[in-house]
Amino acid sequence: MIWQKLKKSIKKWQGTLIITPCVAGLVIVGSNIGIFRILEWVTLDQLFRIRPQESVDKRIVIVTIDEPDIQYVKQWPMSDRVMAKMIRNIKAQQPRAIAIDIYRDLTVEPGHAELVKEFQSTPNFIGIEKVAGKPIAPPPTLAKQGQVAANDLLLDTDGKIRRGIILLGKPDQSLAQGLGVKLALTYLEKSGIELKEINADKQIYGLGKAKFVPLSSNDGEYNEADMGGYQVLINYRGGLKSFPHISMTDVLENRIPNNFMRDRLVLIGAKAPSLNDNYSTPYNSNLFFPTELIPGVVIHANITSQILSAAIDGRPMMRAVVKPLNWLLIVFWSGYSATLGAIYIKRPWLTIGGLLLAVVTIISSAYVAFLGGWLIPVFTPLLTAIGALIIGLVQVLWQNLMLSYGQLEDYAHNLEIKVQERTSELAEANEEISILNEKLKGENLRMSAELDILRQMQQMILPKPEELEAIAELDIAGFMEPADEVGGDYYDVLHTDGVVTIGIGDVTGHGLESGILMVMTQTAVRTLQEIQEKDPVRFLDTLNRTIYQNVQRMNSDKNLTLVILNYSEGKISISGQHEETIVVRNNGEIEHIDTMDLGFPIGLDDNIAEFISHALVELNSGDGIILYTDGVTEAENIHGEQYGLERLCEIASKSWQHSSEEIKQNVIADVRQHIGEQKVFDDITLLVIKQR
Repeated sequence: MIWQKLKKSIKKWQGTLIITPCVAGLVIVGSNIGIFRILEWVTLDQLFRIRPQESVDKRIVIVTIDEPDIQYVKQWPMSDRVMAKMIRNIKAQQPRAIAIDIYRDLTVEPGHAELVKEFQSTPNFIGIEKVAGKPIAPPPTLAKQGQVAANDLLLDTDGKIRRGIILLGKPDQSLAQGLGVKLALTYLEKSGIELKEINADKQIYGLGKAKFVPLSSNDGEYNEADMGGYQVLINYRGGLKSFPHISMTDVLENRIPNNFMRDRLVLIGAKAPSLNDNYSTPYNSNLFFPTELIPGVVIHANITSQILSAAIDGRPMMRAVVKPLNWLLIVFWSGYSATLGAIYIKRPWLTIGGLLLAVVTIISSAYVAFLGGWLIPVFTPLLTAIGALIIGLVQVLWQNLMLSYGQLEDYAHNLEIKVQERTSELAEANEEISILNEKLKGENLRMSAELDILRQMQQMILPKPEELEAIAELDIAGFMEPADEVGGDYYDVLHTDGVVTIGIGDVTGHGLESGILMVMTQTAVRTLQEIQEKDPVRFLDTLNRTIYQNVQRMNSDKNLTLVILNYSEGKISISGQHEETIVVRNNGEIEHIDTMDLGFPIGLDDNIAEFISHALVELNSGDGIILYTDGVTEAENIHGEQYGLERLCEIASKSWQHSSEEIKQNVIADVRQHIGEQKVFDDITLLVIKQR
């Protein structure tokens, strides 16, 4: 009895039991081979940008060297005499330690003897050397006195610095401390705080309230090739504004405020762009609003501040969760969403609510963990949750559709047999045929209801009028009318953090497969917009790979044209391949933007990154954009004549002084007048955007 119940349950949830490990396995494999690592990093970088601003660390002072400072000393590298004078002026402030993030392996006359004298008489002065790659030797005098640290920085695959060096092995088998570490230990030593061994085998050490655990290839998105030396994740405090700072010119002119550097750590380093010592960090992840690169000396200051704050104040060190925990999360969300997809037919609102709950839970838990010093994955669980739900939903719809088709085939076959067997009994045969026809009508109604569910889904995810009205900068009106019960056209308008993301696309054909592909596209676009992915290449490439894999799994030949527009502060960035974008100026003048070279059809190939580009359009008051699908321009009348782009532009130009809603109504009315009594063969979609 129990075995029969178990078999019945397994059969009922067979699709979910298959989808869960398949989706989870694909995401886990993709994560392990590094497919998602950059997307995961970019997602986690947003946590640094949205967390509360931390206070200025007054224990560290930075002396910056910018372009005016180089002009002031009139040569670069600065002479040994200038450097000696700078050190003397800083020493007069009695700092705890001084470090200069400038290579000084060669003599720069005049004044070398003066500089050597300063090195010899300043026991708390720290010079630098480069250990990895092409080594650069330290100042000989400081090397003899053991006053040298490594200033090597670790770049991730995307060119950003997220890791810091604690210890680095040198060719002579000795170990070099990182610059930030040496400065922090010098400061803490004078406060009576020393490094203690907790677990030598695992290289775990204690320093005051801090606990040092090295980053390993089993953590986060890193692998064995990323390892080398003793590394930790950098818990950034911020950029240059997070530390007291003063220019080198002010130091040389001795315009240093009283006690500005007393009992503090002083770092000297380049900020000037010409010296090429500026780097990309998690704060540099905004495509449309350029952010300044962070000088190397500020990164070393962040590492120093991280160690001091952890040891003295108990501020969390940053750590990444181990990969097996990520795998467990992926398996959990795969099973969770596959189950939601399986119950959609009976409980659609439970499925939608469950997906929203999953998204909120994944993002909020990652943010809370981040505030506590832990990096847990966001992108891969989101991808798993959404992907498993979509596949589960498609599987259920497809299963029901195939069941209906199978029943129809059975009925048709039985009908043929009965007609052949009972030709002589015409009256009885007619009765049987009537019964079967009634059944066929019922099945057709059932199929129509299933397609109607998908049509309702399409209408549910279209932007609501109140959403469009809430966008203060733009006057937006949209229209979509499918040719059949389920259309293949797509448009959406999303507004987050001052950026309006607008998409319009056209799936090949219409019907069930086209409608499913439209829903998948909207979900993928919203997901990428919610994680604030603003790079057009990564945005469209990620979306394409998601849709392509689903199309392959469906064994379908569908694809779609798609253009994505990002609007902010009067500027629109356009990416992707679709119909021409119409720009209408406030005087009704028309401009055309050809999107043929801005992208590639979505779902046609697995890699389209090299085809993606973008165009930038500046809008003034009263200017706007018109987006449409070919259902508008290729609409035919009874004589086979197409409506055409020229007629669309003419109506839009004449109506441009009106609101977007009136412009939309005028265009649609003109299209309907052109079509007349002819049947509508393609979906009609129109979007009018006008800057207020």
